[in-house]
Amino acid sequence: MSDQTLHPIERIVRYGLSGSLVSLVYSLGVFGFVQILPAIGPVGASILAFCLVQPIGYAIHRTFTFPETYRGASEARPGLRRFILTNLVSLAIAAGGMAFVTDVLRAPYGWGIALNWILIPCSSFLLYRFWVFGRGGRSL
Repeated sequence: MSDQTLHPIERIVRYGLSGSLVSLVYSLGVFGFVQILPAIGPVGASILAFCLVQPIGYAIHRTFTFPETYRGASEARPGLRRFILTNLVSLAIAAGGMAFVTDVLRAPYGWGIALNWILIPCSSFLLYRFWVFGRGGRSL
């Protein structure tokens, strides 16, 4: 698929759909891990769920959100490394946001999940588009 076939609005919609699916799996993971592993608490559950959902996120974004950027296994390695680095920053945001909500604000961990639903997609889209899956100076 050529980059010319995706209108910027279509790309944003695809990102929204992909991100919503990944965020839903993450959120269900947090709720599940808080219930089955209460000793790790909401921050630990957030970190565990985040780490487990990353391979799903990479596969969905590479094949659905940015399908024209798949260049084969040998050329995909730099993109995968960038994805991992970008998501380590997102992991810090997820854990930090959860800690802020639960430890500082003393609010329920569901609010930490909601905060992450806002902060992470907003900070990730441009990095994914231009650095992780991008090819040079293409437009949005």
